[in-house]
Amino acid sequence: MAKLRILSQWLLALSMLCCSALMAKPQTSAKTEILAVKGRTSPSPPLQSTNPSGEGKLSGLVSISVTPANPTLTIGSQKQFAATGTWENGAQADITDTVVWSSSGPTQAQLTSAGQVKATAGGTATITASYGSVSGSSVVTVTDPLGTAIGTSVACPAGDLSGVCYAVAISCPNVNDFTGYIKVTYPTGTPVGSVVFSSGGNGTGLYEKDYTYGTTVLDMVSQAGLTVVQTTWDHPFTTEQPHGWETGPGGVRALACRYATLAQWIYTNIHEANTAAPFCATGNSAGAEEIGQAMTHYGLGSIFSMVEPTSGPSFSQQVWACDGTQPDVVNPCGNLSGYGVGLSGTEEFIDPAYSKPICSETYKTHETTFDALFLHDSVVATDAALSYPNTFVNFRFGDLDMGAGPNQGTTWESAITSAKGSSCIAGAAHSIPNSLVGAQTVGSDVVALCQLQTVP
Repeated sequence: MAKLRILSQWLLALSMLCCSALMAKPQTSAKTEILAVKGRTSPSPPLQSTNPSGEGKLSGLVSISVTPANPTLTIGSQKQFAATGTWENGAQADITDTVVWSSSGPTQAQLTSAGQVKATAGGTATITASYGSVSGSSVVTVTDPLGTAIGTSVACPAGDLSGVCYAVAISCPNVNDFTGYIKVTYPTGTPVGSVVFSSGGNGTGLYEKDYTYGTTVLDMVSQAGLTVVQTTWDHPFTTEQPHGWETGPGGVRALACRYATLAQWIYTNIHEANTAAPFCATGNSAGAEEIGQAMTHYGLGSIFSMVEPTSGPSFSQQVWACDGTQPDVVNPCGNLSGYGVGLSGTEEFIDPAYSKPICSETYKTHETTFDALFLHDSVVATDAALSYPNTFVNFRFGDLDMGAGPNQGTTWESAITSAKGSSCIAGAAHSIPNSLVGAQTVGSDVVALCQLQTVP
């Protein structure tokens, strides 16, 4: 009996030791999903909160949509993106904190947390949300910031068209405050859209006065039911801004904020931000330059439905415009011509944008000192936005234009990756609305093409 008692005690002690060891065994840690953002991890979500299919670990997930879709952000701004998952059974749920986020261009759009994006430099970047083999994305366009504008009604000087006029006080970052002027002619009946017209040179005159057949274009557009908006930076409202929108210092790109901000004011206050009607623009030569800068650096592809640059932009590639040594090539109209704007062009249209006459000096010496600055200020700068899902860009050149306009305009046209068109007008020179055929072509183009674009 004594031996049995000892054996029983020994078995009891052994049983207690085993149970203690089992109870001390560590539990398996929860699985985590690592985000493509430094220092941020997120455990796999509870099934009831993120997996409506009820199959575990987001099984059955078939697609991910990322919102907002293809937004435009200004440098320094931030935007929170969201990821929505769709399952085989059609159910949907927010999976923003579960997916892996990545940016194709961290220099332009930097991820700071799950789906939080900071715009850091001009250009585009694709923001992608992924879970396993399933992903969705949104393309971010980062632009220079617009300025602010305050419009005041003023008396309209005598002209060919009746209308109402405004002086618009514009304040843009890093350049002097400036005033732009507009003349608005409304059509009979409810407008079906709005079109902004800009003249060439420094933009110092109204379209109806600067071109022989400018009024012909405007009448065609107005009779089609579109609101006509002419811009000017000087005459006939003042004589104190002879260099127009290019009155520096600041540089061509920074000064182009003035036109972009004015166009935004027109969209908001004259077009009344009507997304159900097209908002369009056309400009000749340096007027096309204003449009090009607004599209590539200020995000106005988000509001313009169609733009028609004619005979330009005049310095899409400003390095070539100022240097003047780029070899001549056959332009789109079949003429042999160059890219330089000539000494007088550098002095009148580009030098005023800077504190010193650096463009004309470059034209004379062919030094490369300012090439980096000129490239930065170009329409086709390395950080230019070149895809415009909402905007059809239609280029027109005169077959008698032997200057830089057609080649410089084609430089931008060739770089655009979205919907575009380009053609020449027989019998038209550089100032296309100075010929009747040129004016009629521009008018017909605007009437036919100023319409809302179908975005996939």
